[in-house]
Amino acid sequence: MLLDIISDAFPIHSIRIPRLIAEEVGRHLTPEEFREFIGFITNLTTIDEDFVVPFELGVQYELKGLKPADAFIAAYVEWTGADALVTENRHFLTKHSNLPFKIINAKDCLSLIKSTSR
Repeated sequence: MLLDIISDAFPIHSIRIPRLIAEEVGRHLTPEEFREFIGFITNLTTIDEDFVVPFELGVQYELKGLKPADAFIAAYVEWTGADALVTENRHFLTKHSNLPFKIINAKDCLSLIKSTSR
């Protein structure tokens, strides 16, 4: 439902994802589901290559106590200038409140978009 709302509101709301996340999604979907996912994502955005994110930015997040993969994701979100990271990762949702972007789950993101589009 969230992806449909974002798609309908594009470019007011948009999605950015790094290659790392696309590959992670691929490990949890069937090949057909993954093709559908990639088709959907590429209609809204491109998948950013991981190497474009400044390494030093990731290190800063590791020094704040984030695990390497989480540090990369946080660095990516900051690098893109995104307002929020939408995740169901409980670790991100509960452990890191001092980041320069919001961390919200899909349900809360959907509610936020609906409330701001009225």
